[in-house]
Amino acid sequence: MRKKFNSKSKGKNLHASRENKDKDNKINKNKDNKSKNIKNTNKNIKGKGKNDQNKNKDNKKSKDTNKDKTPTTQYIRVNTLKITPEKLKARLTDKGIELEDTFLEYLFKIKNTKVPVGATPEYLFGYYYLQSISSVIPSLVLNPSEKDMVLDMCSAPGGKTTHLCQLMNNKGIVVANEVNRKRIKSLKSNIFRMNITNTIILNSDALRLKYFNSFDKILLDAPCSGNDIKDKNREVSKRDIRYCSLRQKNMINIGIELLKTGGELVYSTCSAEIEENEEVIEYILSMRKDIELINISNFKDTITGISVVDGEVNGTIKVIPPNEPFFIAKIRKIQ
Repeated sequence: MRKKFNSKSKGKNLHASRENKDKDNKINKNKDNKSKNIKNTNKNIKGKGKNDQNKNKDNKKSKDTNKDKTPTTQYIRVNTLKITPEKLKARLTDKGIELEDTFLEYLFKIKNTKVPVGATPEYLFGYYYLQSISSVIPSLVLNPSEKDMVLDMCSAPGGKTTHLCQLMNNKGIVVANEVNRKRIKSLKSNIFRMNITNTIILNSDALRLKYFNSFDKILLDAPCSGNDIKDKNREVSKRDIRYCSLRQKNMINIGIELLKTGGELVYSTCSAEIEENEEVIEYILSMRKDIELINISNFKDTITGISVVDGEVNGTIKVIPPNEPFFIAKIRKIQ
């Protein structure tokens, strides 16, 4: 027998299946919409992140460009062992380098130049050294004679070492010590380039030099945390400053051990931090009874064209901005 065809039930089934399909389609559409929203949200987040990164980059760039806008004044120290200041000035003027006189007859300020001052034939011949006006002061304060035995405890790249030799007319003995083997290369290069003949180069940690107690004069231009004028990207923490201060105290103590009785030591840094300067001097004066601080306050009166003031410890001096910061103190061993 044939079964009767039930049109009502068939219609109900068709209607139900259509409803189910519509529900599925709605669910799928909702899923698609949600996924699109999530993607759009992610894009927005990424876009914001990129914008933030770009903003940070722009801020960094603007900071860097602002730092770079501060011009660093260049100076040249004439190597009088090879040429007179007058002759060198004439030669460099012919090359388009405009020079200005300073308080030292053999130190010139570079006002304007059409050529790289570190790549002229005169530079390669050793006729001059590029050196800041602040950094010539420690050697002048030490004031070594032609008969002295001198130690430069931290000598690379050789600016102060070659200046000391120049002040000594290439006579006496200068021991140029440098702990960093890689920096010895630049030290040697400058010594040979400038025709220095009274120097012994030593590669050693200055803290291990305590057995050489025979020096008339010692220059301790101590490793320090630096300054913002010399290093525009300088980032130094309090911990770095404390570390430098501790090492400097050890080094100045060793330096005094290396002096003869009556010998003199100049302590200097290019840092503006009290912990690395006055605090070091106060420490060593309180620790040792065989030394005295030599008052060099009057020295600042002989210097023009540079900002030099008294240090926080009476008898010391320091160079302040706009010049490169420097601190200088002088100590004599009395017994």
